[in-house]
Amino acid sequence: MRHFLPAALLLALPLTAQGQEAQQPLRVMMCEMVDESGSGWVPEFLMFTRQDAGPHQGRIEVFDPILQKLVRRPIEAVVTVDTPLSRTYGWALGGVKNHSGQYTERLDYRLKVSKATGRADLQVKAQEYENVMRGNGRCVSPDG
Repeated sequence: MRHFLPAALLLALPLTAQGQEAQQPLRVMMCEMVDESGSGWVPEFLMFTRQDAGPHQGRIEVFDPILQKLVRRPIEAVVTVDTPLSRTYGWALGGVKNHSGQYTERLDYRLKVSKATGRADLQVKAQEYENVMRGNGRCVSPDG
């Protein structure tokens, strides 16, 4: 059984590419999270934006302190599940190495948010490792 160890992040590259776009009207959602796993892979804060107009209407991007440190910009996220009760967002980092030198080709993030309460549960899974790192918190959208 292999486990991806909690440790400081050293290297990560986004699996999605993004160019610098002109400012478009955005919808914003912010989330505060607690790293239940103590791994360091669950960010304390997440910010999601969705383009509401223009050529990239509907595009969702995520940004957090981990992305700030490693890739220095937001990356694309997608809605993976949308039910009447909750919505799940997914994104990934590629080429991640932790402080002890463990490497994974892909680090997958899944954030499930309750539509009624904003309760959020985050799962982080390193490809080819068995453990799942978890966090929970709350998300709000200041613009309603």
